[in-house]
Amino acid sequence: MMAFKPLWRVCSHSKPSWLLVVVCVSLLGLTGCDGRDDTEVEPVTVDASTTPDSFLSFINDQAKFGVGDYQVVVSPETDGASGSYQLTVTLPDGSSQSFSGSWPVVSGSTVSGSAGSGLAGSGLAGSAATPENNPSHDLTLSQSGALSFSLNSSIAGHLYLMKNGSVIADEGANEAGTSTSLSWTLDASEIDSQAYAEAYYELIDPNDERTTLADWKRTNGFDQGGVTHVVFRDTKDLGYGRDMYARTTEDGGLAFYVDNYVVIFQEGSSSNYGPLNLDAALAQDRNRHIGTNAIEFSRLDLDDPDSPRILKFFTFSPEDGNGDQSRILKANLDGRGIKYMPTMCLVCHGGTMLPLNEDGSFPEQSVLTAKFNRLELDSFEYGEESGQTRTDQEASLKLLNQWILNSYQEITERDANTRGKWWGDFAIDILEGHYGGESLPNDSYQEDIPEGWQASDSRPEGVELLYTEVIEPHCVSCHSLRGTEAGNRETTLVNGELISLANAISFSSYEQFISYNDKIIEYVFRRGVMPLSLRNYEKFWDDPEGAPSRLASFLAGFDVFNANREVEEPGAPYARPGEDRQAQSPVQLTASESLFSDRYSWAVVDAPVGANFSFSSDTVISPIFTTDTDGDYDIELTVGNDSGATDTSGFTLTIDSQGIDQRALTFVDDIRPILGSDTRTRCSACHNDTTGRQGIPVYYDDSNPNQYLDVRARVNLASPQDSLLLLKPTQRQHGGGIQIFRNTLYGETTYQTLLNWIREGAVCGDDENICPE
Repeated sequence: MMAFKPLWRVCSHSKPSWLLVVVCVSLLGLTGCDGRDDTEVEPVTVDASTTPDSFLSFINDQAKFGVGDYQVVVSPETDGASGSYQLTVTLPDGSSQSFSGSWPVVSGSTVSGSAGSGLAGSGLAGSAATPENNPSHDLTLSQSGALSFSLNSSIAGHLYLMKNGSVIADEGANEAGTSTSLSWTLDASEIDSQAYAEAYYELIDPNDERTTLADWKRTNGFDQGGVTHVVFRDTKDLGYGRDMYARTTEDGGLAFYVDNYVVIFQEGSSSNYGPLNLDAALAQDRNRHIGTNAIEFSRLDLDDPDSPRILKFFTFSPEDGNGDQSRILKANLDGRGIKYMPTMCLVCHGGTMLPLNEDGSFPEQSVLTAKFNRLELDSFEYGEESGQTRTDQEASLKLLNQWILNSYQEITERDANTRGKWWGDFAIDILEGHYGGESLPNDSYQEDIPEGWQASDSRPEGVELLYTEVIEPHCVSCHSLRGTEAGNRETTLVNGELISLANAISFSSYEQFISYNDKIIEYVFRRGVMPLSLRNYEKFWDDPEGAPSRLASFLAGFDVFNANREVEEPGAPYARPGEDRQAQSPVQLTASESLFSDRYSWAVVDAPVGANFSFSSDTVISPIFTTDTDGDYDIELTVGNDSGATDTSGFTLTIDSQGIDQRALTFVDDIRPILGSDTRTRCSACHNDTTGRQGIPVYYDDSNPNQYLDVRARVNLASPQDSLLLLKPTQRQHGGGIQIFRNTLYGETTYQTLLNWIREGAVCGDDENICPE
């Protein structure tokens, strides 16, 4: 039985109202004191065109496909075979297209159901199914996302997805080679899929010794005692009631597991994440138990005592009929959709998500980047009975934070040549500061302002309030876990002082934080992707005149206001047609990077005299622009949504028929030389494993066998202009100085080559020694 609590506490919110109390009374009447809920749960529908809805997701989710033209080639599985087929393709926007065809293709004939014909010259060879001289069907993707194919044929068939003459992916018949039905789905993301989760568990638990929670506990010695136990509600992260257990392991590692409790009233609703979850956790009400998360800090290779310790994340289901909790690959943590392991964990634990290796294995570099989140005692809610209060649990919570601090120190002591080594000084300083300094002399967790955020003559008035009201409660817990030590010695003049911006992403000082002025405006106030968790986002925007206005007052050029000149919460249309670019005609344009929009209008506001130009349609999300005249075209995009609001933004498209054909760009021929051998960009001078910067996260020199995949991981096909491959060498936060100066002819040409290559799908090319199979 749950301990009785006054209704005002159980249903407390930051803005009390009698209506809310009535709602809470109704909800309590439905659930009853035993914690059971027999009511029908209805899902909440979120209109993504007017409401931020992307949480616990990386800014770059490693989209597998970008906007543009693709071809699907349908081949028989056996050379020279004859037959016919029907093909249905479901596009990322949910629409589908159907095609039909037959083999063999008669030379010069038109393929039924397609604007294409037999495809030749792909550069592939083979005695079985190949793309050459087989039916090709054209696809146009107006947005990035998942693709699915359904092939029914009279004989076994093989599918190839191609972009600009190169194979992107392919799928064939089953092992028997006789199936005449083929279903093939290509995930939207390289880092959020079942295959990614399976590869992760294969790396961290190769012998399947932790497939149930009971096995995990036994493996980590929870049957041997020495367990520290705390209970609280995490009010700013997920809103769960947390029943947490932790211990040090026999070899000096750490193991934490937490039973999560949620009282669900309406699927996806914020009402699920309130104070009742603490009651459920305190009562250990298994009817409200939604699953268990576990984290180990153990050796990457358990058989090698010199192997570095890494964080390993496990998620287990609620008990089944036999009382077992099985390891799962995915979960819906906050009512905003299914996400896969470990991406849904590492997004808040300082992780860097890289695509799978060419052989399908999980990249070790990604698991090396994860860290514990410190326990932020001021953000927790505690029970009121003896043993449940913060005071009663303070010593246990400090011990857990001591263990977390020890893990920080161990991670920062790794060999400096480990790629992606973390610069952890700031996270260590924060945790030590909350307990009075080095060795944590204070018994209780207290508010503290780090040196980089303390008032000084060079910092604006109110900087400490900015830290205590915005940065500490909403930003720094995740940002302090990010960044590498590479480039820390590179300094930039900021407000008359030489400051290192190499790890500005950690927000360890006001100067580092404010160096992202424009990105903060975009990510926080326009896109609504920061704060990164839904609960934290809701707390941030609970009072627009509070934290949002405080933050806005420090941002130069801030202009995100409503009609009353009040700071506006994200949800207004935001046009993003892309940066100025150079290309040959025709050119694929897209508004897919625009926000909170489902209506589009394109217009040319200035063009060369006498030019004949057109859009394939001026009201679609991704039109084709065609012209017969070189020169500058000023193009405007206007977007809108159901609110009636609109936004307009423009860019200059420079058509140069004698310039580089953007559709022919490949990594092998065009991008690899820029990153490697071209001494003007000098990328590989630092990005190599012999003479390069210590702790650098990626190698661009030709000795890197994963060169293309490592570059591809720094590409954002869903939002090309936001690719790290473009941002890093053109900004002060690079850590290696600005390497591509866009105010020079060479710099702008280089930038445009990289940008157009990404916009055209970041195709690798045909060199089998460089390009993955």
